[in-house]
Parts: sequence; C-alpha cells; structure tokens
Amino acid sequence: MPSSLLGLVLFVVCLVPGFIYAAARDLHLPERTSSAFRETTRVVLAGLALDGIALAVFAVIRTAAPGLTPDTGRLVREGWGYVRDDYGRLTLWSCALLVAAAGAALAAARLLPRGPGPLSVESSWWLLFGRYPALTGAKCTYVGCELVDGSYLAGVLKHFAHQAEETGDRELALVAPLEYRSHPGAPSRPLTDHQLVSVSARQIKFLTVTYLDHIPRPGPGLVPGTRAEQDEPTRSMPAGSPTSSTGTGTSSPS
Repeated sequence: MPSSLLGLVLFVVCLVPGFIYAAARDLHLPERTSSAFRETTRVVLAGLALDGIALAVFAVIRTAAPGLTPDTGRLVREGWGYVRDDYGRLTLWSCALLVAAAGAALAAARLLPRGPGPLSVESSWWLLFGRYPALTGAKCTYVGCELVDGSYLAGVLKHFAHQAEETGDRELALVAPLEYRSHPGAPSRPLTDHQLVSVSARQIKFLTVTYLDHIPRPGPGLVPGTRAEQDEPTRSMPAGSPTSSTGTGTSSPS
C-alpha cells in the first residue's frame, strides 16, 4: 500500500479506471477465473491505458484553451509550490479526468469484443441463455429442467449464473408461469402459488430451451411445446447454431 499522499493519489488514479473496466466487463461477459498476477496485470494495464486516453483529451483542451486548464509547466517546475497556489483548479481537473477515465472504462467494457483464444471459451449456459436469445431477438427464454430424481420443472428464465466454469454450484432462477411434474408419467401442474424458483445445476439432468416471441400464459396446456402452444410463434436460430431448426435446444449442466 502507498505510504504517502502522493502515492495514494497515484494508486487511485492508476487502479480505479482499470477496476471499473474489469468489473463492468464481467457483467457483460461470462465470468472467468484467473491467477492473481494475471488479474492484477489486467487491471493495471487497463487503468494506465484509460488514464492515457483521459490525459490525451486534457492535452487537446490545454492546447485549445490554455487559460481554462492548470499550468502543467509550472506544476513540473515548482511541484508542491504550484499545488498550494492553485489547488482548487488542480483538484477540479483531477476529479474531472478521473471521471472521464471511468466513463471510458464503462464504454470500453461494453463495446470491446473478447479476443480469440482459450480464454474466450464460453459456457453452454451463457450461449443458451445469453448469446442465442440476443441473436434471435427473443422476448423471453422458456426453460424446462429434467431433474435427477425424475421430476420436471419449467418456467421463464429470470437469471442464471454466468461464470465460465460449468460446475454443479451454478444456479438458475425461473419465474412464473411455472410448471411442475413430480415423476415421469405424472401430469404437469402449474405452480400458481409461487412466483420464482431456484434450480441448482447439480440437480439438473438436462435442459430444454425455447426462445419465444411472447410471454407464455399461465395455465394447463399452455407450456411451450404442448399442443396448445404449437401454433404460437417462436424465434428461429441463426444458421449454424445448435438450435437453428426450432428454437429449442438441450444442455447438460455438467
């Protein structure tokens, strides 16, 4: 940790934009586990690059309107003497540049694609629940879960664990309309008294996924794939995807 005020300021300036970039990146792409060295290097390099962008913008403003910006020449020559004389403007511009670097971090995290290579491998859950629905423009994703004890649970996907590692510790949440079948051969019944249900990947034998143009209506016989829903429109997947024919796919939670 920094032992002086200047060291603390440099620590914040270097790391805050990089941390914001890394955190925002993990919100839009599958979370992946990296070594401490790799993660630290990622944050520091991203922070330095984003700080460089902010300083480049400051240099342009300084060239166009020198009277509005701090005198960087005096800052270099006089150091703390100039800081004491013009601390108000220096503080204001420092905060503005830090905010600009943070804004650039958020934009970069959203717009920059993930590069090729082994680190870009995505889990099947991310493809089924994140990428493919976005490609099809589906309004909702209806998920059926065949559980290891033979029971069946289905509902509209609310959210899911999006880390890259396909472990049994992941969970997904389904929202009404919910359907449940206690054992093979038993009729499915709606869970009208519940709004949400959480399903552990460890208990899932396989998944069925349907991309819909509409929110399915609650009630018996109105689950996607049943006779009452066969005439309802579904989204077709792009050519070459594993669900391109009907908009429905299966996935093992492994």
